[in-house]
Amino acid sequence: MKNTIILVLAVLSIAATRKPSVQPTFDLNVALEKGYVDVAITGNPESSHYLKPIFVELQNLKSDPIKVRIPNGLQLHAPDVQDVIVTKEEMITLAPNEKTSREVYAMCTQQYLSASNSESNFTVGTLATGDLATLAAEIQRSENYSTLGQYAIWAITDEEPLNTISGFDMEEATRLKTYVANLLEVPVPEYDPDDYLTNYHDDGLIKRAITSKFKYRSLGGAKISIAMFDDEDRIVRELYNDPFVSGGEHEFEFKFDAEVYRDKAYFIRMIVDDEIKINMKMEPRNG
Repeated sequence: MKNTIILVLAVLSIAATRKPSVQPTFDLNVALEKGYVDVAITGNPESSHYLKPIFVELQNLKSDPIKVRIPNGLQLHAPDVQDVIVTKEEMITLAPNEKTSREVYAMCTQQYLSASNSESNFTVGTLATGDLATLAAEIQRSENYSTLGQYAIWAITDEEPLNTISGFDMEEATRLKTYVANLLEVPVPEYDPDDYLTNYHDDGLIKRAITSKFKYRSLGGAKISIAMFDDEDRIVRELYNDPFVSGGEHEFEFKFDAEVYRDKAYFIRMIVDDEIKINMKMEPRNG
């Protein structure tokens, strides 16, 4: 009996000293170079271009499990539409030969081109450097996956004026505008309350109002925004924003100035928890 007890203790001791198996982790670029994974990256039609604009489909080509890191700041390239930069790191664990698809947070980096769509295909580029890399990391740190974050990206990639970093959250807009100004080592522009393009709260600045409403039933607490996009699917103005909408029936009114936004048509979209739930075309010049 004594020998049996000693043997059991020895087995338990050996088991306790074994190290748990650790899945190797590779950045997406490295995993591709080594031939460990196959990847297909396409546009995501269920989300706007500044939230989760891409689907990343990964397949593990190994007979062992693997963990793939999609790093913040990774640049993805596509022909004919805007490139994007990843704004939130993703860690994806794959069983042997497993295939999985993941929506990934990213933002556009070429404002002069169209936003991506379901037919867009991306290739993996390099990590951003300098001011762009620093800003992408700050967007993840502050969880600024919003129009403000997108405007900040364009301020660096497309040299857009810093005052375009404006929105309903004036405090956060000021903070992010100041952050980018410091990155670029330029003065922080003064806020002009009489400028409709940067003042999101004073409807008295609207000269010719186009007004409409959306009705929506929220099952629980939800983050809801209404945004206006041009015919290239690029954000041109946020029209409503409430990050804490309670459950129940709600009616959301929005308006914009047709004297300022003079394109033939726009798309008005209700975005609930980062997904497009309502999409309506408006033609203000015909109204």
